[in-house]
Amino acid sequence: MTPALPQIRDLVLIGGGHAHALVLRMWGMDPLAGTRVTVINPDPVAPYTGMLPGLIAGHFKRDELMIDLVRLGRFAGARVILDRATGIDRDKRLIHLAGRPPLPY
Repeated sequence: MTPALPQIRDLVLIGGGHAHALVLRMWGMDPLAGTRVTVINPDPVAPYTGMLPGLIAGHFKRDELMIDLVRLGRFAGARVILDRATGIDRDKRLIHLAGRPPLPY
């Protein structure tokens, strides 16, 4: 059995929108060893904005636009934190959250 590589860096994605969903998808297909990925979003789902024009035109229902961030995070091997980021302290390398202690990165 090969020992796990030590974690050498954190990648924190604040918000689960279109771009971060694509990052998680690509990460799941080709992860970078030694890097932990965390996505912070208030809800377990987020809208896929690429389908928004179709929603407005009546081609899709709202639930068809939603990305399941928990499932996508699991695929990517990422931590999913269901909370709202309220600030970033770059000096202390902390992300402040609305409902839990600050998250170091």
